Amino acid sequence: MTKNKKKKIIDETKELEQELQNELENTEINELKSKIKELEEEKQKLERKLQEQEEITKNTQLQYLTLKNDFNSYTNRVKEQEKKMKDDIFENVILKLLPTIELMTLSYDTLPEEFKNHKWTEWLTILHKKILSLLDELNISIIPTVWEEIDDEKHEIIWTKPWDKKNKWKIAAEVKKWYIIKYPDREKVLQAAKVLIWE
Repeated sequence: MTKNKKKKIIDETKELEQELQNELENTEINELKSKIKELEEEKQKLERKLQEQEEITKNTQLQYLTLKNDFNSYTNRVKEQEKKMKDDIFENVILKLLPTIELMTLSYDTLPEEFKNHKWTEWLTILHKKILSLLDELNISIIPTVWEEIDDEKHEIIWTKPWDKKNKWKIAAEVKKWYIIKYPDREKVLQAAKVLIWE
């Protein structure tokens, strides 16, 4: 074999090797590109899934917070209604007892002095003190009204009596006492006073 021929074969072999190398590189590059494309598609799918899950989580959290707020509002409403019902029941019971309490107080207040020291009136005195103490414990106050200015919310005028200008519209006497109940956040008139005023 001649030198030229040998050189030609070597050159052709090198060319062929180079082509194969290029072909192999191109194939690897294409495979890599294809894999990268697949990975990018997979990544996009996963990102979409993650976004969906985040959206679901966000909506679930919002639903939870809404439900929690609704439940808290409901619980507070129920507590307020329960407190109002208890207060109403308590006030109604006291209002039913007030005439008896007033009768007992009137009995004690109008007891003649000569009878106050008798043994048989001792229980009346104890009962009178006990009633006043109990009203105090229940945060119920008896407010004196005589010589006070008239107030439509607290006093009910049952008759009038002529008097001088200085005392006009002042309370001369009580027929029924004025009771208020004190709650931690407010005061409420349990019974308006029935009064006689100077006119």
